[in-house]
Amino acid sequence: LKESMKEYGLWQNLKRNLKKPLWQRIETGGTGRGIADVFGVLEGHCCWVELKIARGNKVALSPEQVGWLIKFSRAGVRTFILVGTDKKTMYLFPGEEAREVLDLGLKHGPRLKLKLPYDWELLQQTLFFDGY
Repeated sequence: LKESMKEYGLWQNLKRNLKKPLWQRIETGGTGRGIADVFGVLEGHCCWVELKIARGNKVALSPEQVGWLIKFSRAGVRTFILVGTDKKTMYLFPGEEAREVLDLGLKHGPRLKLKLPYDWELLQQTLFFDGY
């Protein structure tokens, strides 16, 4: 439960600081296993974001989450893993690299590494518009 509360804090931070996108948090109880936590739309551009809190370098993705992120990424959907740490750093990984993130954790090179104060505009640009 403690882990999910921290993920909830990451979600609140994302929603509070990126106000332009329309966000929908997905409650996985009634959906398919592995589906990402958050769906976002901005100016017709969509993305899915899996939220995680790292313990040390480890990013705990389930096999279903890895499969979902890779499958949808290969189908042309923008998917990401946004990882928060207790060191106030956020890491953004492309969903297509979920297997590497599971295996290597934070040692796998992120698409974006943000430290306080976070560059929310850069994060938004990367999530919705940058080449994929």
